[in-house]
Amino acid sequence: MTWGTGAVALAVLTVLTVLVALLAPWVLRRRVLSVLVVVVLVAVVGARVPLPGGSWPPSGWVAVACDVGQGDALVLRSGPGSAVVVDAGPEPELVDRCLDRLGVTRVPLVVLTHFHADHVDGLAGVLEDRAVGRVVATRVLDPPSGVAQVTDALAAAGDPAAVPAPAGTVRVGDVVLQVLWPEPGPVTDGAGDGSSANDASVVLLAEVGAYACS
Repeated sequence: MTWGTGAVALAVLTVLTVLVALLAPWVLRRRVLSVLVVVVLVAVVGARVPLPGGSWPPSGWVAVACDVGQGDALVLRSGPGSAVVVDAGPEPELVDRCLDRLGVTRVPLVVLTHFHADHVDGLAGVLEDRAVGRVVATRVLDPPSGVAQVTDALAAAGDPAAVPAPAGTVRVGDVVLQVLWPEPGPVTDGAGDGSSANDASVVLLAEVGAYACS
């Protein structure tokens, strides 16, 4: 749910905040009313809030951060039924479900920013029943367990092994990607305990139509 930042919206928010502060002690002194308020709050927080403009995903979506729990999976629309996927989250089922809801059947490019489990363990879900092109990743193979997870998922799907993300700019349909980091260099094993993974993450500047994100 969005809230405006104009004068009226901020004034209303301020008034509501003051009312809550003033009324809270009065409510808390009444046991039945307190229980009722807690029940209402639990219902409001637990219920799915309708999104403005209809069902999810909205028509004409450009970039979606999939709800994969503790992890990352970003989807960039590259054309009808096609998307670039940046990271895959920790669970195959979660990213697979997100891509299904987005109607993504083709993934011409998968970018794995680094090999920590919350970014790569869901890769099998991206590969599930989809036409997948290249899979690129950081050139620092750390931690080894994440590298093995990616290798096994690609081998099981019959897809080519991941290769280091190319330097420069790449166009994939409606998506233009510029690799900002890491600098070009040989593939290395890193520290071996995962401590060097974050600093070696692939950093992208992505342009989708008139929109840019990094």
